Amino acid sequence: MKLLAKILIPFPPPIAIGALGVFGLLILGCSSGLPEESGDALYAEYCQPCHGIGGTGDGQLSYLLYPKPRDLTSGLYKLRSTRDGQLPSDDDLFRTIRSGMQGTSMPSFKFLGDENIHKIVDYIKGFDPGFADEPREQIDVPEPLPFSERLVSIGEKTYTELGCHRCHGDTGTGDGPSADNLTDTWGYPIYVRDFTRGFYIGGYEPEDLYLRFVAGMSGTGMPSYESSLAFLADDDEELQELLWGLVHYVKELESEEARALRVDEPEDGIIRAIETGIAEKENLLDPSARHWKDAPAFHIPVSRIWQTVHDDAGVINVKASYNDSHVALLLEWSDDKKDASAMRVQDYHDAAAVQFSLSENPGFHGMGSREKPVDMWFWRASRQLYVDGAITHDILFAYGARASDADVDDFPEFIDEYTFLPGINAGNPVSRYDIDSPVETMNAVGPETTASRPAADQDVSGKGVWNGETWRVVFVRELTTGSDTAVQFNGNDPRWISFAVWDGDAGDRDGLKKVSTWYRLRFDK
Repeated sequence: MKLLAKILIPFPPPIAIGALGVFGLLILGCSSGLPEESGDALYAEYCQPCHGIGGTGDGQLSYLLYPKPRDLTSGLYKLRSTRDGQLPSDDDLFRTIRSGMQGTSMPSFKFLGDENIHKIVDYIKGFDPGFADEPREQIDVPEPLPFSERLVSIGEKTYTELGCHRCHGDTGTGDGPSADNLTDTWGYPIYVRDFTRGFYIGGYEPEDLYLRFVAGMSGTGMPSYESSLAFLADDDEELQELLWGLVHYVKELESEEARALRVDEPEDGIIRAIETGIAEKENLLDPSARHWKDAPAFHIPVSRIWQTVHDDAGVINVKASYNDSHVALLLEWSDDKKDASAMRVQDYHDAAAVQFSLSENPGFHGMGSREKPVDMWFWRASRQLYVDGAITHDILFAYGARASDADVDDFPEFIDEYTFLPGINAGNPVSRYDIDSPVETMNAVGPETTASRPAADQDVSGKGVWNGETWRVVFVRELTTGSDTAVQFNGNDPRWISFAVWDGDAGDRDGLKKVSTWYRLRFDK
């Protein structure tokens, strides 16, 4: 996960890709997207890095994640459709693994296929004997009462009577008087959900919110309100009005901007690249070129793996195109502040990365594994400044208003490099300023093993443009290269792909970022 770390173990031998290509065995739909594996093997590959060998939430990457990975031995689960204090149903576990928990480090594992997810469910139940011994009673969610102003009014009153405003605030922004003092069962601080942003870790459908109010979220400060609402109601009909009124009121707190961001990701998990008649590489690199307007946009959810007071969930719009010689990707995401310089230690830059699996099926989305390495294309706004000629390595850019004891306009280059830029002398590729692309190509064989490829393999071009509200970043590379450690695009064979973005203003750097799960990039004629 740390982008400046060096590879700690050797890169595996070149991987042979057969005639079927990387995804020749892929089957769409609800059947398995990957070859079937045992539950313990699946857990070790995709769950253990965060949840740990024994499921206690102490995996190798747990220190990078917040909220912390769930202790699967504790019997406490946030997302349940069972009564307060009970363990979740098998369907609850399946849905959480398949859909993920948006806004947290728990991604969707839909790409594994339903058969493999069921095997993971069976495996993790073995961490807690309660799954075999304790009863689990399903909550019956009735047909939602239709929206009405009357129900919203009831919900607003209920919101106050239950004390929801004490944590979530009077307007739902998460700024209530108790918000700063909440901790979970393990003593970690809790960031209260901001309802105006419209992101809920258990789903944003009315039925999802209904379950959160009735079942509560074990291990957190969110209790079950079933008994409290039953006390306020005279009969079941009034109880349902209180519940659905509360649901509709919370949904009304969502901002229009949040609703606009709520888009459906590719249902089949496929990002389709269209064939373009554009032959010139420079035109492919232009984010405003006409051919991008004709390409379909695929909405990819991303979540910050360490929650902050900033937005923890968002969407990247991804477009893809290709010609006879090159493939091009356009990433677009909202960012209301341009952070393009990281010269000072207190500054962080905006960035984006595309990750490709180099194996027949993808490994852990956090930089793969030794058996399942990854190829990464990493664009940084700071490198874009160098390529555009907007700055040089001179310290004047970072400290233009500094005081000087001498009447000089600039420092000699040798003083700059040896005094103020020690990273250059240390051979740190991030410190280089003699670059011709804002994109750095990298490889990893697991978390904390990322390393830049040799100069001869820095073969991805890019261009990023910020329009005051949005970054638009293009990546372009030849379809095939001579490198054994780079992804190769052969005909219509899909490739596993995932994405990450960094917001400098939010303090994102290294492993602190927003990430997606795996998708498939396919070339369509």
